[in-house]
Amino acid sequence: MNNRLMNVIAHRTIDLLIERKVLLYDDRTIFYIWKIDDRVLVIFDTTMIDIGKLNDDFAHRLSTRLQGRRVVRTNSRGLYLQIASGIPLGPQSLEVQSLDLNKQTTPWHIPIGITKRGPMWISFTEGDSYLIGGSRGGGKTGEEHGWVQALLHGNGTQVYAWDGKRGAEFGRYVGRDKFHLLYGTNGLAELEVMLKEREAALTGSGYPNIMMFNEASPEQIMDPVALFVDEAADLPDQAKQLLESMIRLYRHVGLYPVITTNQPTVAGMFGKTNLSTRIAFRVPHHSDSVTMLGYKGAEALPDIRGRGLIVWQGRFTEFQSYEVTYPMPASDVMKDIAKQQAAAEQEPPNEIVRLADSILDEWHPDMSKRAVGRLLGKTYAGAWAAKIDQIIEYLDGATTTTNVLVSGHKAG
Repeated sequence: MNNRLMNVIAHRTIDLLIERKVLLYDDRTIFYIWKIDDRVLVIFDTTMIDIGKLNDDFAHRLSTRLQGRRVVRTNSRGLYLQIASGIPLGPQSLEVQSLDLNKQTTPWHIPIGITKRGPMWISFTEGDSYLIGGSRGGGKTGEEHGWVQALLHGNGTQVYAWDGKRGAEFGRYVGRDKFHLLYGTNGLAELEVMLKEREAALTGSGYPNIMMFNEASPEQIMDPVALFVDEAADLPDQAKQLLESMIRLYRHVGLYPVITTNQPTVAGMFGKTNLSTRIAFRVPHHSDSVTMLGYKGAEALPDIRGRGLIVWQGRFTEFQSYEVTYPMPASDVMKDIAKQQAAAEQEPPNEIVRLADSILDEWHPDMSKRAVGRLLGKTYAGAWAAKIDQIIEYLDGATTTTNVLVSGHKAG
């Protein structure tokens, strides 16, 4: 890449900053330019500009002034533009290509696939929350594996994963740094405890979200938390309600969920939580496409594994997902996973045990569910209805098994 192109990028950027009235000061250094591989990074001093005006429309206009070179705005840790050095080719065929993690531009970029405009990677944190749907064998799981591998390669995200195949899908990553395999409802409950601890730390710090916390406290960074749930339809009902609650409540502490399913009804359930980035592989009917994407189209995709549609930043784009190489899981690791999975299916969630123990002295077997809720300071409704049912079931089982006589008064 020659200096002439870098000078052109600098001058075009300055011109647009002035024209769009983005500058807060015009006598100081506004940005720095850094050449990296096949792109240029324009790194902004965010105290010098009106951040709200340096948006996707700004990136689009700059792209036009640079002969159509791709311009991507990234705001993960700092604000910068990534500008491709080459002028884009005409429409390309959607051919399968092998995933090359060396093409990852930041630790948080994930591979979507090949589009007619070329390779598509997006910032995981900017995508915010994800719903991936489609018929069995369409390519959902392969897409997930590509994302997991990219985030682990970037080493800037805590990756949690639950799958409906008892660890067979994600167990192959056990032992990798920052990877955590979840077991049943208990695993989700333990993750919720961690998120609550983060929430308490944020409250104590005075910062409303981890982005602001990380900027102010670079010595104690809170990594984003990616939560992959493969085949969400296979989750127990209590776990579905817990997951829905977590998606709704913990965005500010850095939770970024990725939910996959082949059942439109489940997609509809999680769609209510406003999962913002939607992907669909081929589905049987246009109504399934509407449920998953909000648009028709996935029913008309060619019957090619990995061919999908993504709704991203208001655009509706067809892509061919990358071919991903799956690491082989070690047999001893899979045996250990099977044991832990079996134990998780037999034991109640730790949170349930803790809550049950907290009211054991006041609880009586004749209490109504609403009365148990009052003991906990909660209303028997929504996600708490499922938790209270589990608490009562646990208390009934515990008192029967241990032959403990529980005394107390009846509550209405």
